[in-house]
Amino acid sequence: MTPLETLAEVSPVFVIFPVIAYIIKMSLNYFTRKQMIEKGLVGEEAAKMFKTNAETFLPSSLKWGLVLTFVGLVIVILQVLPTYVSSEIYFGVMLIAAGAAMLIYYGLASMKAKEEEKKKIE
Repeated sequence: MTPLETLAEVSPVFVIFPVIAYIIKMSLNYFTRKQMIEKGLVGEEAAKMFKTNAETFLPSSLKWGLVLTFVGLVIVILQVLPTYVSSEIYFGVMLIAAGAAMLIYYGLASMKAKEEEKKKIE
């Protein structure tokens, strides 16, 4: 069996499960909104619960983008090295890269929080 045939057998799983999860999420949101309307909870507070704009997901995407980029760079660099690198060192350097990415994200997020705080004061 070739790798392409194996991928063809496994790929429906990567399509079906996200579609099912999305349908479940949408139906749960519908029932939650319906119950909120029945209880009289409408307005800005209710709208904030279902807000799905880019600002909500941007920090999380940035964090994981940094982590995966740094870990990917470490993998490429260690593969290109002409000398043998043991698996312990490989794993350790990957963890250090992921930690460095998290620290960079923390710095960026704290700068963004300070900017937003200044905007609220003005």
